Amino acid sequence: MLKSSWVIKEGRIASLRNDGLTPMDDEDSTSAQPREKRPGRPTVDRDIRSQIVDAAEILFAEHGYALTSTRDIAAQAGVRQSMISYYFKSKRSLFEAVIKHRAMALSDQRMRNLDTLLRKHDGSPPLRELVRAFLLPQFSLLHSGPRGIAYVRLQARLHNEPEELSLRLRREIYDESVAHYLEVLERILPGVDPADIHWRMMFLMGVCLYTFSGLGNLDHMSGGRFREDSIDEMIARLSNFLVHGIQAPSTEL
Repeated sequence: MLKSSWVIKEGRIASLRNDGLTPMDDEDSTSAQPREKRPGRPTVDRDIRSQIVDAAEILFAEHGYALTSTRDIAAQAGVRQSMISYYFKSKRSLFEAVIKHRAMALSDQRMRNLDTLLRKHDGSPPLRELVRAFLLPQFSLLHSGPRGIAYVRLQARLHNEPEELSLRLRREIYDESVAHYLEVLERILPGVDPADIHWRMMFLMGVCLYTFSGLGNLDHMSGGRFREDSIDEMIARLSNFLVHGIQAPSTEL
């Protein structure tokens, strides 16, 4: 019997199950707290760098890459604009740092979840648990405070940014973990065409991005009858949908 621990953060209810899989949380909760804003050269490089990344994460998520200026980021971070050039050289490099600083941890967590399942089930985990292991790190960011929510929205925006900027980042960050999940999917679904498995993984990722970009749509669509308050419910319903689609018979062409 899985146990749930309910917490409320930023008005969103999250139930994290103690099933051996690990969710993502804010890497540094203190960095989400308001800081005293002082212009000028920092005394602690790590702190000022993190301060700039935190501010940029929120602004890039709200406005996108093109509409966010380094001046706006500097104002949000409470530093001189020259500090951004000093630490990151360019807006593009800062954008890459913002994407990578949490995405690499997210990808690593997916791999740890996969390793947990492979050990637990002798290399052949149930499809439902495999799908949940893939979803949990990303969806748990929704309960991790303003920075986590901002990053989720930023992920959804990434696919709408210029291709020369976003394609390389997506491949660099996600390809390795996705490839390992695909390898396991092919092993546990021998009766499904591998081409279908790859297409369906692409569909899975697309559904996740749409869900992130449309937070609040369910409340509007249902006239207030249903809400996205529970991370547990969101993952359970999405997993149910995805599991049936992934294991469906191979496509006849």
